[in-house]
Amino acid sequence: LEESTFTNNAAEAAEGAQFGEAAFVLTETTSTVRKIAVGVPTTDEQLADEPMVSGYLADRLEFMLRQRLDSQLLVGNGSAPNLRGVLNVSGIQTTAKGSDPTFDAAYTALNLVQSTGRAEPSIFIFHPNDWAAIRTTRTSDGLYILGNPSESGTPRLWGLPVVTSTACTENTGICMDTSFSILAEREGINIATGFVDDDFSKGRVHVRGTLRAAFAVTRPAAVCSITGI
Repeated sequence: LEESTFTNNAAEAAEGAQFGEAAFVLTETTSTVRKIAVGVPTTDEQLADEPMVSGYLADRLEFMLRQRLDSQLLVGNGSAPNLRGVLNVSGIQTTAKGSDPTFDAAYTALNLVQSTGRAEPSIFIFHPNDWAAIRTTRTSDGLYILGNPSESGTPRLWGLPVVTSTACTENTGICMDTSFSILAEREGINIATGFVDDDFSKGRVHVRGTLRAAFAVTRPAAVCSITGI
């Protein structure tokens, strides 16, 4: 259920007085479970001669699946068999950096999520190249605005944790309240082996990995993109 309208009529009330009536408009929406799949061929000899090959292939296929899921959650276009990613959800807010400093544009997005989205932003997401430019911003006398390079810990901007992902569209950032997004994994990562065509007679094996998931944003206004970074 997508929350398109939120009316808060909570108020102080005298004993026996009428309660303020809240109002929600909930629109039933559907997010189809989609499959992400990948495979790689190997041989009987590779699997038999080197014990680590099987584990290596499983680990790398799992990484590939998670990397692709990351991309789908951010920029998937929603056309089958794609998920609809955050940046392509109808109704999300957006703000253009324009001539403003990136810090100001990020705060504008944070404020829009709070004031218009009636949500509490919990995260910023940037492409690593964009975050590198933000993180290395210095004052006129050479001091790093976001702290000394020797400092450790979670990167933060305006008090919120920052996540970087190569799946995020470059020059576009995201500020959002993640409590209004749902990732439902219908099937977790499944690694299997099998034969294709005449593989068995040639001593070849295919290792494949799959996962199935659905994704939905229940309050689009709780997301704001920042363009032109």
